[in-house]
Amino acid sequence: YSYNREKTIIDLFREQANKTPENIAVIYQNKKITYRELDSITEKLAKYIVSFGIKAEDAVSILVNKSEKMPICSLGVLKSGAAYEPLDPTYPSERLEFMMKDANAKLLIADEELLPLIPNYNGPVLLTKDIDKLENKNVLLNNPKPEDLFILLYTSGSTGIPKGCMIEHRNVSAFSNW
Repeated sequence: YSYNREKTIIDLFREQANKTPENIAVIYQNKKITYRELDSITEKLAKYIVSFGIKAEDAVSILVNKSEKMPICSLGVLKSGAAYEPLDPTYPSERLEFMMKDANAKLLIADEELLPLIPNYNGPVLLTKDIDKLENKNVLLNNPKPEDLFILLYTSGSTGIPKGCMIEHRNVSAFSNW
């Protein structure tokens, strides 16, 4: 099967957003977000992230409850060129802190009520409640490349120490095209 191996999920998302801006992209309970709305808010989020000096191969941790904020946060991080690290709020604090430290997270995006889960983290934090209020910074976004890091996933730590797995944009694009 042939497909354009230079396109990332971000390229494919932008194409879809341009093609069908008024179609629904995200549904969570009774909340619906169109491609146009999702594209706009994630562009602002990506520019905010880049304004911290965060770049490709840097990790941004995301600690949120299930909500429409999950795809907003991950897509915003990916548009910034950084990789995202999902943190499961059901994990013990020690594991979450280990994962963030191991990934050398440059920023945490979190639901405010989940911050007590990581009491020793003292880096920059963006609360999900503030994402909708972000201003559109005058920052240039560089599209991620296929070889750039997409996500950092960790095992459950059955051996005592969680082990990280790094997945690149090209891996996700290949799987999606398959």
